[in-house]
Amino acid sequence: MRRMLVALTLLILALGYGASAKADTIGSLSLSNCGTAGTNCPAATYKFDITATTATLTITITGAPTSSNNYIGSVDLGFAPSNTITGLNLTAAPSSLSLWTFTTGSVSSNSNGCGTNSGAFVCATALPLNPLLITQNGVYTWTWTYNAIDPALIASNGLVHVGVQYGPNSPNNPWNGLIVSQEVRVPEPSSLTLLGVGLLALAALARRHTQNG
Repeated sequence: MRRMLVALTLLILALGYGASAKADTIGSLSLSNCGTAGTNCPAATYKFDITATTATLTITITGAPTSSNNYIGSVDLGFAPSNTITGLNLTAAPSSLSLWTFTTGSVSSNSNGCGTNSGAFVCATALPLNPLLITQNGVYTWTWTYNAIDPALIASNGLVHVGVQYGPNSPNNPWNGLIVSQEVRVPEPSSLTLLGVGLLALAALARRHTQNG
């Protein structure tokens, strides 16, 4: 029993610190609306996976979009300090890549889509001509690639920013105010360490019980 618990503990620690070394930062955020920015967006779940060379955002629309929010115009992820993202490219999008432009700016609260902020974010926009039509239960994914960055810089403050710009069913209408702008706290390796210590404690108790028995 003790050997099994020790082996399990070592496996958990190895997986935890191995993931940290690869800079694989995974998180999820579920909102019933636009979060702190307002209440005009459909309910959705936002999942991301960020490594030293790639960042992926997947949005699942769980609520029913209305005529005021049934398009997505722009999306972003913020996960590293300014001026660290170079060689940016968009390699996957829910519609044709030719319909999207990308930059190191963040989602902007206007009809232009992505703004500028010195490379702290990766952003993609289909505005103003080709916003993405969304439906309830629809799943939409974007993937960016970039030159390798120091894994220690990814979510160095423990937070990843998720941004999405929703809009009405006519791309000619104003897009202002329909923006998700949320920060997500990601798990730290220290939580896995605590789990490992707990398993070792259980192993010690099991051994003591066996010896006393």
